[in-house]
Amino acid sequence: MKVTFQYSAGSEHGSDDYRYNNEVEAQEKFLSLKEIIRVQFQGCSDVEVIDEPDFYGIMDKPTGDWARVMLNSR
Repeated sequence: MKVTFQYSAGSEHGSDDYRYNNEVEAQEKFLSLKEIIRVQFQGCSDVEVIDEPDFYGIMDKPTGDWARVMLNSR
């Protein structure tokens, strides 16, 4: 299983992949990164949020900054 974290904030962009042998560890990492994203955007007043079982993403509409985490079984 793979967890992918991606973000774009101003001129900074990044992506990290985390690979796990079991679903429990991958799910824990996914939930941990989801919470980190939520905390980072909690002060933003105009955000678009997509919250699905295997995808979580937030975009701050005024700035265009965004972050997302994806859980992939491949």
